[in-house]
Amino acid sequence: MLAMLVLFSSCNKRFLGFKFSPREVLTIEEIDYEYISTRSKIRYKNQEDKTKATANIRIKRDSLIWFTLSNGVGIEGARGQITRDSVIILDRINRNIYAYSFEQLSEQFQFEFSYSLFQAIIIGDLPVPLSKNDDIVEKNNNFYVTQRVRDLRVSNMVSSKNRRLENVFATTLRNDNTLELKYGDFKPLEDKPFAYKALMILTYYQDGKKQEAEIDIEHNRVKIEDESLSFPFNIPDRYEKRQ
Repeated sequence: MLAMLVLFSSCNKRFLGFKFSPREVLTIEEIDYEYISTRSKIRYKNQEDKTKATANIRIKRDSLIWFTLSNGVGIEGARGQITRDSVIILDRINRNIYAYSFEQLSEQFQFEFSYSLFQAIIIGDLPVPLSKNDDIVEKNNNFYVTQRVRDLRVSNMVSSKNRRLENVFATTLRNDNTLELKYGDFKPLEDKPFAYKALMILTYYQDGKKQEAEIDIEHNRVKIEDESLSFPFNIPDRYEKRQ
């Protein structure tokens, strides 16, 4: 019995013939941080509307996303913040303010947006935390996690090699609007693999016409900060609110 105890505690159970369900095997290497900052290149495309910018992004986990957008010569054109309930963007060139609650943003694009989704896009973590109700399948060296959250059906692909999210496909159940996320160029960030490239493709219908918006993010620098960051943001009185 002592020999069996040593054997079972020191040997891999797969080798001994035991089978595990994908749920028991799946572990995700989430980034451990309280504050994180990036310097990134962002390209945006929506039909004929195209633009690119250099972004400085700062995040306080599960609380606040702050960013600035600058042109090629370093002139800041926009500054924004995303909180748990809203998105506010200052157009510093035209002195305008764009402010949306997540309810307004979701209604405009007929897709359920949230703070957690924006944070997950930047960091590369699961937009929806794992739960016991999720369907998890292991196939072709990857884990496929299917989730149902209110109006959304979310399909995630997690690599079995680096245990990081590589693809997300979310669709609304009441229409044909979809959101796809693709991650690549994984490099070590401290002791965890981090995706230095992310592509978001939002497909939605507006006035009966199919629209497609793309945001391509390439991080040049990512740093987990040891100390708290500042998030300078104030709204000048002379700025005009726009929708």
